[in-house]
Amino acid sequence: MVFARRISPEELAVRMGGTPGAAVELTGLDVTHVLHRSQTSDNAVARVGACGAWSYAVLHLADPGRDDLAVRASRDGVEVIQYVAMTDHPLAQFNYLCDGRTVCGFGIGEEAHRWGQNPDHLLPTLVVGGVLPPDGTSHQAAPADSALSGKHLTLAVLEHHFGLCLPENSVMRAQLPAYTIRGTLSLGPDPDVDIIRAWAAEHGYPLDWGQSGHVPTSIREAFAHATGRRSS
Repeated sequence: MVFARRISPEELAVRMGGTPGAAVELTGLDVTHVLHRSQTSDNAVARVGACGAWSYAVLHLADPGRDDLAVRASRDGVEVIQYVAMTDHPLAQFNYLCDGRTVCGFGIGEEAHRWGQNPDHLLPTLVVGGVLPPDGTSHQAAPADSALSGKHLTLAVLEHHFGLCLPENSVMRAQLPAYTIRGTLSLGPDPDVDIIRAWAAEHGYPLDWGQSGHVPTSIREAFAHATGRRSS
């Protein structure tokens, strides 16, 4: 996820590599289907929206180390927050950027180890929120009366400090404007969607694909197997 304050969702997408005016309304599942069919890791997609004072981007197959998306989005004085779910350790990484530079960052659950131009920028917030003791060099247990612990406490503290919000269904289920931000992937409707939809209806397959015009991979594969033809 990337959040940016005081720019529109489209500008956020364009700063990260999208083409102005090229948005296609897609759910996260739609994007997953399209990326799976592309059979390459050279494509990346951002679905964008707005909540409160922040625009946000849900990133699909973007590589923070390769794509440098948050840095590009934060140029010209724009405040940007990047939240990256990790596959190993830590569980996630947080970075706060402005003007093309990382102000501060840390791993969620490893807040005592901070980096950036001003690593202690958020230390007072983390101390008041009960994540770190005043020295900022070790962790402390969540308050006994707190319903939150670990990463959830840190995320709640950051959410409150920055005024972040994210509609619950936006990450995968909501139809949001989607942009190709890396690669040449076309996000438009599949050219053979009507043919496959008619075949699926005839053979009793579910038709609740949404209105994006993208055929789910499982139905596309069933169509190809049953008809002995490759679909486009």
